[in-house]
Amino acid sequence: MNTYISEYRRKLTTPEKAVGKIGNGSTIVTGMTNAEPPALLGAIADRARAGDLKDIKFYFLLPLEHAAKTVLSPDLSDCVQAYSWFVGAADRALVRVGLSYFVPNYFHQIPKLIRDFMQIDVTITTVSPMDKAGYFSFGTVNDYTSTAAGHCERLIVEVNENMPRVFGDSLLHISEVDAIVENHVPLL
Repeated sequence: MNTYISEYRRKLTTPEKAVGKIGNGSTIVTGMTNAEPPALLGAIADRARAGDLKDIKFYFLLPLEHAAKTVLSPDLSDCVQAYSWFVGAADRALVRVGLSYFVPNYFHQIPKLIRDFMQIDVTITTVSPMDKAGYFSFGTVNDYTSTAAGHCERLIVEVNENMPRVFGDSLLHISEVDAIVENHVPLL
């Protein structure tokens, strides 16, 4: 049997178990736009609503529908501190009333901010399915996510067969991943 397939199966879990090791006070970076992992964001929001997570710091860039319906929900503002590198429709009203914070930046500087100034506990993102050599692709959204994935304590990926495979510096090996969740929903 392919070594990578057995490693994949060993790391494959439910969204609830994948986020179960996230602790209070954790700093989380999530993939942007199509890389927002809906099942993982939902599981984190469920833990926060249950009182199981507190003082979480979430970093986004242009959050969309999945983030807005889960961790950016106003009822979680007492336990989720949201930091936006680019304010969009999903968090504009939250920033306006102080429930989310805008972090001024130039987009090209975000990888440097992550690498040189942040301590990231968890990175969560959506990736394309694994190939026979054990590689996932960041797909359509390889911006700051690859830097965050390489500079975090724990990396959790949500595999979606609808995420296109993209080559270049957008590959992620299974050996770099701590937990895998499958969720084959349409991309936004």
